[in-house]
Parts: sequence; structure tokens; C-alpha cells
Amino acid sequence: MNNININKWGKIGILSALVIGGLFVANAAFAADSAVWTTLDVSGALTDKLTLNVQEELRFSDVGSPSLARQHTDISVGWDVGFLTAVGGYRNTSAGEHRPYVGLNLSLLEGDLDLGSASKLELRDGDTLRARTELTLSTEVAGLTPWVSDELFVDESGLTGNRASVGVTRGINDTWAVRAYYLLDSTLGDSTSHSHVMGLGVGVSL
Repeated sequence: MNNININKWGKIGILSALVIGGLFVANAAFAADSAVWTTLDVSGALTDKLTLNVQEELRFSDVGSPSLARQHTDISVGWDVGFLTAVGGYRNTSAGEHRPYVGLNLSLLEGDLDLGSASKLELRDGDTLRARTELTLSTEVAGLTPWVSDELFVDESGLTGNRASVGVTRGINDTWAVRAYYLLDSTLGDSTSHSHVMGLGVGVSL
């Protein structure tokens, strides 16, 4: 993989650009709904190359007066072969949706700047295929990992959604990490709608 070396001031500049970009995205959308998403991710090594991942996500509507709108439970296994990880998993939602999927995660750039992609093909309720692809750019600044990402959703009807986010992750120790982010969730198609999402997450590595 390619390496890029950036000095301390360059990293600070990147962090500032990420924050400004997130604020710009937030101000660009109007007449949008709001939501709060909370996530718990737990992962543990099964072998040197196999990792089991379990995720529980609660999605609340309306930041001002949150109420539970959806709940997701996700179980997957990742097979790591260096810069590439193959993923197979299953997601169940409180809406009664059963969603098996396969995916491929790639490390495209490593160094002071890291660029990765995550692609997934989902079978929704046994009759609808949906592809989703996410690019994430991150760096390390003073013990923090700021990042920006963009994810596209495509099914047989074409482009159906986009999620653009900016956030920061903080590792507490080798086991625990926390993250906070802002996400603009856009539904595309015959009509377009936006939702402002404030996200909080906890990661546990066993």
C-alpha cells in the first residue's frame, strides 16, 4: 500500500477541514428530520485471521424528544488477508426484516492518511438485492482519529440513498473505544428527503 507522510500542522489542517466540511454539510440540508443513533460494537478473534463481530444499534427519532424508531442486531464474521477482509453476516431489524449479506473491505491507502472502502451486497427480505459502498478517510491527531465517510446505496431501481458523515474516534485502551459523529442521511429517488443524525458509539475488542 502507498504511504503518505504529513507533519503535525498538516494533520491539524486536515482535522479542521473535516470539521468545517461537516458543518457545511449540516447547513446545506434544510427542512430535514433529526435522529440519534447509538451503537455498541463487540469484536473478538476466533483465529489469527477470523474475527467475530456483533453490533447492536438503537435509532431514535427527533433529537429534541427522542423516541425509539428502530433496532438493529448484526452478527458477522470477517476473514482478514492483509489489505483485504471478506465479510459474511446477518442483520435483523425491529421492523421484522431479515438481511443476510456478503461484503469486502479494502485498505486503499495507509500512512498518516488512511483510506478504506467497504462494499456490501444485501438480500432484503429474501427478494430485494441492495448494494452499498462506503469510502472512509481518517488520520491520527493527538490521540484522536477524525474521519469523514460517504456511503452510496443502489438497488434495481438505481441510486436510492447516500450517507455522508464526519466524526471522531477515541481509543480509551486496547479494549475500549468511543466515537461521536454527525451524519446526513439522504433518501433519493422520486422524492428526496434528509435526516440529520447525531451518533454515539462504543467499541469493544476482546
